[in-house]
Amino acid sequence: MFTFYDPHQFFKEYDDNEQLIYHWSMDKIERTDGKVWAINHMFIAPNQNKEAVLDKNMALVMEFAKNTKLPIWPLDPLVVDYFQQHPEFHKVWYHRPAQATN
Repeated sequence: MFTFYDPHQFFKEYDDNEQLIYHWSMDKIERTDGKVWAINHMFIAPNQNKEAVLDKNMALVMEFAKNTKLPIWPLDPLVVDYFQQHPEFHKVWYHRPAQATN
């Protein structure tokens, strides 16, 4: 089990055959403008439903943002893509890239 205030979070899950489904970590870091949660590399096993795994874990990420009142800095491309596709994450996204205008 985790606590919202542990500065290093590590999440992983195995299936019934003890095969890894996913693992990822998140660290609370100090930036010049305040503390943020930085999501490091996220691994999802190739035989898994990537969207389902992301949906489950990103719900947890949102809980961290709400409970700690800290923004989230996604560093992994999978997580960045997820944040881009889900507007509810835009309000907690630290260093969100500027949107291109056409």
